[in-house]
Amino acid sequence: MRRTLVALAVVSVLLLTASVPASAQSWFAFRINPSSSMWTCVTTPCFSDLPYSFTTLMFGGTGFIQVPGSRLGVRVNFDTGSLSSWSPLTLYNDGSWRYYDVSLAFPISMATGQVLVFAGYGNHAWSAGFSGTTISTQTASGLVFGADAMVPLRAPWYFTASAAFGTGLNYKYANPPGIDPRSLGAATSSVYSAALGYMLPTSNFNVELGWRSGGFRVTSITSLDPSAANQDVRWQGWFLGLSTRR
Repeated sequence: MRRTLVALAVVSVLLLTASVPASAQSWFAFRINPSSSMWTCVTTPCFSDLPYSFTTLMFGGTGFIQVPGSRLGVRVNFDTGSLSSWSPLTLYNDGSWRYYDVSLAFPISMATGQVLVFAGYGNHAWSAGFSGTTISTQTASGLVFGADAMVPLRAPWYFTASAAFGTGLNYKYANPPGIDPRSLGAATSSVYSAALGYMLPTSNFNVELGWRSGGFRVTSITSLDPSAANQDVRWQGWFLGLSTRR
């Protein structure tokens, strides 16, 4: 929490020292992201039955709303999807992955494009069912920071990229309803993407095709069961998006 407040304070200082733009700018992007996913062991100690692979059909969106008369704005991102097609064959069946981050953001105009820097709060919530009513859940939450970039190419083409990182996130592993929590510790997080965009003629909408990946890594277990340490859980795959800028 302290790191989040420090990051937000830095962005606020940027607001006070920056010139005020003539008008506010906002943009929104929505995407479908069919992905392959891996749940692996980085090193020991770790769960003895890893690794597992599964598929994740992610739907997501990212938006930025700039406050009128101010350089500061609010950036919101979400990715949500279901887990399926587990391999090797196990008792795991249905599951879900929800990721979101909410940040204060500061746009910067450059000769070669636009950059949006941001800092705020992010949360991964991963769960999978097995053995009837038992659920395996993992959460990683805390300070995230990063940047979005858009670089115009030869019209009507452009390139866009995004990256959000989190360090020292609060981590919890549980098997509710019986064991909650099972392990507590710390994790890191990264969510990044890159895409080629095409501005549709006579329209405010753009089509984007790119690559997106996201996930978290457990860096330490500070209490309870140490077997949850050293995990890495990540999705990655091509995405198709639709965006608009105002």
